[in-house]
Amino acid sequence: MLLEKLSRAEGFSAAEQEIARCVLERREEILGMTIGQLAEAAYSSNPTIVRLCRKLGVGGFREFKIVLASELERAADTGEVDANLPFGMKQSAEEIARNIADLTRSTVREAELLLDGTSLNAAASMLERARRVYLFAAGDSMIRALSFQGKLLKIDRPVQISNLMQEQGVYAYQASAEDCAVFITYRGRQPGFAEYAATMRENGVNLIAITADGEGEVAKRCDIVFRLPVNEDPLEKIATFSSQIAIEYVLNVLYSCLFNLRYEHHFAIKQAGQAYAEQVERGSERRGNGME
Repeated sequence: MLLEKLSRAEGFSAAEQEIARCVLERREEILGMTIGQLAEAAYSSNPTIVRLCRKLGVGGFREFKIVLASELERAADTGEVDANLPFGMKQSAEEIARNIADLTRSTVREAELLLDGTSLNAAASMLERARRVYLFAAGDSMIRALSFQGKLLKIDRPVQISNLMQEQGVYAYQASAEDCAVFITYRGRQPGFAEYAATMRENGVNLIAITADGEGEVAKRCDIVFRLPVNEDPLEKIATFSSQIAIEYVLNVLYSCLFNLRYEHHFAIKQAGQAYAEQVERGSERRGNGME
């Protein structure tokens, strides 16, 4: 989490430590400051603040303030549920349920603040125009990707996805300028993804990244990047609660924007497919019961 990273100040230069100290002492006030005003208050400079923002996993001062505001709001509304340790050893089932609900709401709110309509519309148009859509994910994110694939298939969007690295490499090699690829990686460090993105970019493929590492090698190669909240520590977390909540939310928003481009058309396709599937299912049930 942002405030925790500022408190630890691990790997910070002396100038960055002074900026962190200033932010921690004047949290609410920072939200109304410009980058120049913070630089003056911390006896620093605009470039140093930008470098610190990137070190913290955010793209710039504007995004820094959005994430800070979300964390302060979460702390005020919910007592700040820790995304890494959202419950303790002796908490009751009711307390755990409440904490997970609070974490879900705060994560979705923070993810919403990081989205913008222009990028969502552009990404939805890429998916709509694409001859084929390639999804790249691994681990827990693969579950979210498979759910997204199911939604796209229901509106006749052809999707390729694999959890095998060799097959992912083949997809990256075969993709062309008529296609679109979505990279789903919280930390942005999945083996092979940066290389796949580089190859696909050379071939003119439209690329979308969903990641918390907006300055990473995968994000740098993509046309559109949807930033995820930076809340989890890989060594301290109980599970991927916050990251997967954020990924699923962004994918649901992206699907909804795509659906909305041709609402009636997509709705008709989905209804027709569902009606056919139910008809086949009823026929199978009748045969199974000896009715035919």
